[in-house]
Amino acid sequence: MRKLPLTTSDLPRRSLLAAALATALVVPLTSPTEARAEPIQIAYLSPSFDISDAWERVYWSMRGRLDELGIEYEVQQLAVQDATDHAGQLAQVESVIQRGVDYVMLGATEYESAIPGLRQLKAAGIPAVVYNFLTPHEDESARGLQYIAFDHEEGGRLAGAWSAVKLNGGGKVAVLQGVPGVVSDQRMNGFLSVVEQFPGIEVVVGVHTDFDRVKAFEATQNLLTAHPDLDLIYGVSTGVGLGAGQAVRQAGLSEQIYTLGFGGTGDEVTAMREGWLSASPLRSIDDSGVAVADAFVAHMNGEEVAPVWSGPFVMVDAWSDADEIVAYSNRYSAPLMGR
Repeated sequence: MRKLPLTTSDLPRRSLLAAALATALVVPLTSPTEARAEPIQIAYLSPSFDISDAWERVYWSMRGRLDELGIEYEVQQLAVQDATDHAGQLAQVESVIQRGVDYVMLGATEYESAIPGLRQLKAAGIPAVVYNFLTPHEDESARGLQYIAFDHEEGGRLAGAWSAVKLNGGGKVAVLQGVPGVVSDQRMNGFLSVVEQFPGIEVVVGVHTDFDRVKAFEATQNLLTAHPDLDLIYGVSTGVGLGAGQAVRQAGLSEQIYTLGFGGTGDEVTAMREGWLSASPLRSIDDSGVAVADAFVAHMNGEEVAPVWSGPFVMVDAWSDADEIVAYSNRYSAPLMGR
């Protein structure tokens, strides 16, 4: 792997870690003001059987935080096959309403597609945390209790800055998209907003891969055939980045082509250490699972819940000493997941 002078991945990790810790510490460890006779019922809905570990870590960190707060609860997990199955997720929302849960963590397949389900949840009096989006829906009848996400455009900008530095302002880059919609667009647009400032960088916008690792692998193979002079491939999710990295590795080009993912999950960090993924904007994923739990508990206590929660990023790469920030990011989920 080429080792050029690095600036963006020399971001102040310790200061970001301190900020993340401060964010976590402002939430008091409270208990419900009134004891419940029965465990609270939570439905955890994710938008795919994601082979990255992000959704799993949100689930376990949510549980870890509830355990820490001494909350009695039961969780029903549901997931659609992939993030394009909007109708399938709506059916799952309807099923948990019929079951009669107390709270829903909705990892929506897409922003607009979530509206019918959110409207039904609101009508049923079931508070829902909407995960992966930062903009509350304008329609009050379809608005969630809280919107939790890491700023997708900011993560994209960090990836773009890292890429511009690594390429010394010149080269050919490709972007592999996810599912058509807000998340993929914001992660791509943040990246493009930086690299397009460099006239020496040529950009190829690749296909939508539905955030699917296999589709990303195949799309990268096609890119390598059509553009054998590529210097860097940016995949807008963990799965997309890993699929791209695998295809580049299979082609024997990991020393020539940088590959980037998004999220800095455990799987991505492992791939960086093994030398077949170059970098990723890492989000402190467990913080968001804690935020889900805290939103539920605050609502149970009759406290005001902020409409939006967002956490910080730090850019990590194959040359980073990221053990400290990774350990912090996975502090709830790792003991429960075993990794």
